Amino acid sequence: MNFKTSFRIIAISGLLVLNSCAENKKTNSPVNQNDKLIAQANILAVEEKIPTISEVLSADVGFTKLFGIVTSTGYDKKFEEKGPYTIFAPTNGALDRLPPKMLENLKKPENQEKLLSILNYHVIPGVINRQDIIKAIKEYGGSVKLKTIGGTRLTASMKGDKIYLIDERGNAGRLMNNDIEASNGIIHTTEAVMMPKQ
Repeated sequence: MNFKTSFRIIAISGLLVLNSCAENKKTNSPVNQNDKLIAQANILAVEEKIPTISEVLSADVGFTKLFGIVTSTGYDKKFEEKGPYTIFAPTNGALDRLPPKMLENLKKPENQEKLLSILNYHVIPGVINRQDIIKAIKEYGGSVKLKTIGGTRLTASMKGDKIYLIDERGNAGRLMNNDIEASNGIIHTTEAVMMPKQ
């Protein structure tokens, strides 16, 4: 074997080894990156799980009284459904402002239908955020009627930059915290309990 032949064999062997290393880099590197990205995506999906309306109400100390009513009527199951719903959620303070013993009476088994109609009065089908409400109020000349899932209507209007809901009895309540996101809708807190006409 002469020098030229030996050199060619060594050169070809070297190229094959280099080529093999390059192939390994090409195949191994993206797989590793993809594995890493898939793992990260799974972790993020778990960490960023958005709670349902029911879960938001159960976790917030400002809604303990409302969530008690929601669970006693079985309404918590509705708030686990796909929806979406817009909820005008009375805070503990709003429920405390009801006339004495009214809530106690509403919780009695014979008044469950009445209590459900009040809960229905705070729920609108679909997602309506603060900006949607403001836009509708302006478009409708200062107030807008919102149809609830019970078929009754709430009126939304503004005073300054504050949004107020007015029920069928003429009672008004300010929206306080807006656009609380849930996986099946959106929640706005209210400082008053809205009452449909009985």
